[in-house]
Amino acid sequence: MQTLRASGPLRACKPSRPVFTPVPLRAPTCQGRQRAVTVFAGKQWPDPEFIKETLAEFPDKGIATVEEARCLFSNGGYTWLDVRSELENDEVGKVKGSVNIPFVHLKRVYDPETRDRVMKKTPNPDFVKMVQKRFPNKDVKLMVGCSNGKAYSIDALEALEEAGYTNLTFVRGGYNAWFRIFDNKLNRRNYGEYQERYDGYDQLSMGDSCGIHASGAGFDKVDKADRWSLPVY
Repeated sequence: MQTLRASGPLRACKPSRPVFTPVPLRAPTCQGRQRAVTVFAGKQWPDPEFIKETLAEFPDKGIATVEEARCLFSNGGYTWLDVRSELENDEVGKVKGSVNIPFVHLKRVYDPETRDRVMKKTPNPDFVKMVQKRFPNKDVKLMVGCSNGKAYSIDALEALEEAGYTNLTFVRGGYNAWFRIFDNKLNRRNYGEYQERYDGYDQLSMGDSCGIHASGAGFDKVDKADRWSLPVY
């Protein structure tokens, strides 16, 4: 499989051009703007052909979009390894069926200087041991995600690779990207009139920090879902 170190694709963690050709759906024109914006729809789960292509590409591909992660999770026998803190899991939510093994511990403590409760973060020295206890088979298929794909995922993947795990996949955008596409029952969210991009690339700009781009952003009428913002701990 591809390396997870600085020389490989995971350390760079940059959205890349999709391997498929987007199909234009429509070209709405923004009121008061000079240009029309074409909305594209990439291949999505649960398209059978897309599932087949995705399963053939992993784990060698190494980095999965949310749509690819859905294929791996539902059709490829992969386990979602959530490396966010237990506190974030409890307060923000989690993917149904995922396994939470925190890469760091978070807790709120009282700061006498500010006279307020602040977040204290400490590394989890037993992270690898906890993973090994839960998944003793080093060939287990794991897709690793934190909150946004930047906080802990890369370090966690490197630690697991050093420990001998061979089928590792990085979920680009982490839980926050997944949350924007799928609800707590694993159903696709309904964004109404505006379509959501899942591949992290379009002709006008790259996606946001979660690797996605809301096609409704910038329009006068924006779905409420576009205003959702999950905290990053």
